Amino acid sequence: MLSPERLDLPDYEYLAQRHVLTYMEDAVCQLLENKEDISQYGIARFFTEYFNSVCQGTHILFREFSFIQATPHNRASFLRAFWRCFRTVGKNGDFYTQGNTN
Repeated sequence: MLSPERLDLPDYEYLAQRHVLTYMEDAVCQLLENKEDISQYGIARFFTEYFNSVCQGTHILFREFSFIQATPHNRASFLRAFWRCFRTVGKNGDFYTQGNTN
């Protein structure tokens, strides 16, 4: 839910706080890198899918460390993805011993 305090901030400050420029720059770079593929389904759909992936936290997959480090949301998204992949490692201490019979 959106907080009412966001209305107290000036526009530029709210946008800076949410790193909107970072995401817009990245979206445009992604658009230019994939312009051949995007011509099939349109720019509006590309931006919709890009910002949906930002909201879902999947925008960090297969990205460079500098991008993951760029915003608090990116870092949190990375940690959630990392946790989903590796949460079973070492669970109950039996993950490492299953393959070792020595």
